Amino acid sequence: MIAATISGSAQVPRTITLRGRQQTLYVYGPPAGEPVIVSSGDGGWIHLGPHVAQLLAARGFAVTGFDVKAYLASFTSGPTTLRAADEPGDYRTLLQAAAGVGARRPILVGVSEGAGLSVLATTHPRTKAAIRGIVGVGLPDLNELGWRWKDAITYLTHKIPNEPTFSVAAIVSDVAPIPIAAIHSTHDEYVPLAEIERVLQHAAQPKRLWVVRASDHRFSDNLSEFDQRLLEAIAWIQANAPR
Repeated sequence: MIAATISGSAQVPRTITLRGRQQTLYVYGPPAGEPVIVSSGDGGWIHLGPHVAQLLAARGFAVTGFDVKAYLASFTSGPTTLRAADEPGDYRTLLQAAAGVGARRPILVGVSEGAGLSVLATTHPRTKAAIRGIVGVGLPDLNELGWRWKDAITYLTHKIPNEPTFSVAAIVSDVAPIPIAAIHSTHDEYVPLAEIERVLQHAAQPKRLWVVRASDHRFSDNLSEFDQRLLEAIAWIQANAPR
């Protein structure tokens, strides 16, 4: 359930309950704008996630930011982690909350782990029907289903956390007819360019890849081009989404 109505043009924290676990949402932009859900990487609501949310809000989109690190951590305790089968239902709740005026289907924009979870959400038909399209930024093949403090070492090792995982390559063929766009850095230190190219080989049309010449996973030395490619990807989703 939503704890408060999503509104306001500046960032406004809101809470949502997913299967008994409270999550914080970060709301940007005009409530009547086209809805977009931005799912962060496993570093939390920092860096590229907020940047994307602010960019899209400035263009008139109603953006709901979702902290994927906190989401995974809330379902991780001892040997228990998030189950892949439960995730689409959680995203369906998010989609319903973000749909806003006119109950329009939101576009999912995911950063790294958040991109993987956005693809995973399409594995349930009811959730898939509520999604207009997916933009994966730095989309990896393998994505973790849990998060605990010791997993932070992966920020240094650039390896996948020692948690259960799922493969995007194994499920991405089922995304169609929803359009899937990917934006990738030429020098991504976590996800090599060849990896996203391989993943997209498994996807059906409509699909498209944008490659940005940048030095890292966060596009930190070329955000201006990243911003342009993101807006192009959103426009492409709008043009190719099922009616």
